[in-house]
Amino acid sequence: MGVARDLSGRRVLVTGASSGIGAATCRAIVDDGGSVAMLARRKERLEDLADELGARASVVCCDVTDLSSLESSVNEVADLLGGLDGVVAVAGRMMAGEISSGTPERWRELFDLNLVGPLATVRYATSRFPRSGRRDVVIVGSAGALTPMPSAGIYAASKRGLEAAFDSLRLELALHAVNVSLVMPGMFETEGLSWEGVVIDGEVTVTDAPMFAEGAGPAPPETLAECISFIMSLPEGICVNELVIRPTGQLIP
Repeated sequence: MGVARDLSGRRVLVTGASSGIGAATCRAIVDDGGSVAMLARRKERLEDLADELGARASVVCCDVTDLSSLESSVNEVADLLGGLDGVVAVAGRMMAGEISSGTPERWRELFDLNLVGPLATVRYATSRFPRSGRRDVVIVGSAGALTPMPSAGIYAASKRGLEAAFDSLRLELALHAVNVSLVMPGMFETEGLSWEGVVIDGEVTVTDAPMFAEGAGPAPPETLAECISFIMSLPEGICVNELVIRPTGQLIP
């Protein structure tokens, strides 16, 4: 018997919801019957997406690095939805530059966004989970945490930190029958792949190693979003703990 993507009755918070993987995940959740609280900084984009998705999509305008605002926003939307039973932490950003010429203050800002922000989101959201039923924590990391590349050290460290935290979080929440999944995407079509979406800090090492096989390139985020919805649709007691997903022709990272 196959497993259908069915999130009927589920109430899921998604961060980084205004574009890319986050927006695609919101669409998948609503398409599969769930309700979604969409959290990001860009209110206009969130409102446009809410107009598209309809009554089961709520807007939460918040910066995940503003921890007091994040906690109050999570509590506000949990009250609105009558609780939460899922959280997908997507918000993050890419940084490129050599460590030897970079700026430690900017590294700290990236760690606040890529590491502290997702973990704080999980901390506040899980406190509003019910005591029983299917409950999911999905943390979106990066395949860049797995494969060393020049000029990606700080970004990789922030994402590898998520991987280390996930290892402990899975064990902590397993005691309460809460599913914890780490999804590590390769290159998907998001703002983070554009120069406008990448923080450049320090000198950038140029390498001749090809990132894609000939004719291949980044994949659309919709397929990744459907995988996240599938993870949350599994029967109680079953969890995909770690998922690395790349376009077939991606060679590195």
